[in-house]
Amino acid sequence: MSTRIIDVQTSIALSRWLFTRHNAAMPDAHHVDSELARGWPLLATATLGCGMGASSLVYYSFGMFVVPLQQAFQWSRGEVTSTLFYASFGLVFAAPLVGTLIDRTSARAVALGAIPCLVAALYGLSRFSGHLVAFYAMFFLCTVVGTGTTPILYTRAVTGFFSQQRGLALGIVLAGPGTAAMVLPPFMAATIATHDWRHGFEMLALLAATAFIPVWLWLIPPPPRTPEVRAELTGMPPLQALKTRAFWTIALGFAAVSIGGSGLIVHLVPLLRDAGMDFAHAARIATLIGLGVILGRLGIGWVIDHLFAPFVAAGIFAITAGGCALLAYRGLEVAPLAAFLLGFSLGAEVDVLAYLTARYFGLRHYGFLYATLYAFFWIGAALGPAIAGELYDHFGNYQLALRVIVGALLLGAVATASLPRFSPPDPAR
Repeated sequence: MSTRIIDVQTSIALSRWLFTRHNAAMPDAHHVDSELARGWPLLATATLGCGMGASSLVYYSFGMFVVPLQQAFQWSRGEVTSTLFYASFGLVFAAPLVGTLIDRTSARAVALGAIPCLVAALYGLSRFSGHLVAFYAMFFLCTVVGTGTTPILYTRAVTGFFSQQRGLALGIVLAGPGTAAMVLPPFMAATIATHDWRHGFEMLALLAATAFIPVWLWLIPPPPRTPEVRAELTGMPPLQALKTRAFWTIALGFAAVSIGGSGLIVHLVPLLRDAGMDFAHAARIATLIGLGVILGRLGIGWVIDHLFAPFVAAGIFAITAGGCALLAYRGLEVAPLAAFLLGFSLGAEVDVLAYLTARYFGLRHYGFLYATLYAFFWIGAALGPAIAGELYDHFGNYQLALRVIVGALLLGAVATASLPRFSPPDPAR
């Protein structure tokens, strides 16, 4: 009897020990609930702001303007799609400056100045009548003034508050652009078909204005309370970060993925129309990009809280390359799958980029460092449509362009997979 009692007591003690060890390894559920309970107004505002920002409204709607602008001004398809290449210089120029301004002031102050400027720039595009160079210049201005409405700003507000569910929080915020990617193509297609391309830019200006009041009221993050966030708030100095292999691997790898992704996004509707699909059907196919972005950002955001983020992103990029290869060889029958996979891949881009910036370099100079990496991402986003457009103009089809897109996605996958393991934040820095 005494032996059984000892055995039972030993079993109870062992169970308690294992339970304690298990709970010590798990995130604090109360802390997670507290993050979401206190941070949801910030999260909702950042999600809306990201969806109605310059990168979302311009990037995901531009494919609807390609053919109407060709017809209105007799420009070639390569000339029209090169607009994003020239516009990218505006973001590349403004991003580090805006990131530094966010670090030194606040995300809210910068956004309240940038939103009205973006509205004015989009409305100005609706009044355009002139030469191609002037059109490029107006898009350049649009991205300069709109940089303060991009994920550079909204991810900084979120990463400064969320810690144990940061990946999920970033996924939720960046589902805003995913929603824009799903809703904008059919909405803009109907708007342009019913009225004209000028009315389309007017509607974009109106959409951009919707974020102003929520940002004014709720883009005020509560002070961080966790040791992890307080440690990350010190972070790595910019010059030190710029000397690391991780920084340049992220910059070049994500630029390559952006070349591939943006090249197909902007040209997907024209590609489908060339293959015989009507405008409305092609726009509906394009909405699957948005669905993929939303599911990708929410799902991948949750996964990178639990698995090594670079490996997750590399796998997604490789799968997307396979979907684009199928589109090149199978045509319209796999177009919905390719569109969805493309969106899912984009779901791994911007939020993983924000997550990696915080994990590798900390938060003290997050605005500048993320803005610089985001500028590389946008250079890729501008090069992709321009390269695909020029290849189309030269060969009269998209076959070679699709091969270049597949190669760029695979290059990004390999680069991302080569990233080193994370180091814990150093409070002494």
